Amino acid sequence: MIRWNASLWFVLFGCGVGLAGCSSKAALPTKQVSRSAPEATASGRQAERAAKAAARESAFAMYSNPEYGVAFRYPRSFALAEAGDSEGVAPEDGSGVRSQQELETEEAGVVLVATVVVPYDAYPNTTFAGGSVQFAVNRYLTAGSCRQSLLSRLGDSNGRSGTATIHGVEFAWIDSDQGDARAEFFERDYAGFTNGVCYEFFVRVGVEAVAADSDLERPPDEKKILGHLEKIVASLQFEPKAVSALDEPPSGKAVIRKR
Repeated sequence: MIRWNASLWFVLFGCGVGLAGCSSKAALPTKQVSRSAPEATASGRQAERAAKAAARESAFAMYSNPEYGVAFRYPRSFALAEAGDSEGVAPEDGSGVRSQQELETEEAGVVLVATVVVPYDAYPNTTFAGGSVQFAVNRYLTAGSCRQSLLSRLGDSNGRSGTATIHGVEFAWIDSDQGDARAEFFERDYAGFTNGVCYEFFVRVGVEAVAADSDLERPPDEKKILGHLEKIVASLQFEPKAVSALDEPPSGKAVIRKR
């Protein structure tokens, strides 16, 4: 004999009206999936990346020269001196900085525009003597002589050379080592031609000369330091040059520009 209980009656008669609509799954609790946590995490990561990017940007300053239509970035902790301004630039230190007169002895017509100097204490507990990036222009060189003037500085040395494209302009570069009893300099010079002007960069890293058996200070990684300074060169941008009053058309005459 079959004993009917309340559960059996419910299954037979409670679902008998429409068996298709009766399912054991319907009685199971629905699992709630929250999507807010991943979205909140992604938003937090984006905000963190934006904050880091802003911090990096604030660590750099922008140098702009409308006369020559150029601009580049450099660390705010570095000293900047424009042409004729010797503030923050000490010729006697190991930064390798050269004056306008010294540059002219190597290249006629060159004009020193700006100098960026690395702080002497940027690499403590090392024999770092100084570093610098100097920017110059020469309106008297052609596209061919701009590059040739650079390569001629290598002479008979075995210095490395190559090319780099900066903001769409090809620059030639050369490496060389110079030194004296006080310091040794690792140098890289750049030269690129555009807008009828030869643009040049002179990158220098100085390392103090110490006794071979001295362990008071360790030598710096000059290649790594050069890489940091090259980022200044790589940030070079060409901007529309300011128009001089002498370049403006005479008054009363209209200028028709074809499109």
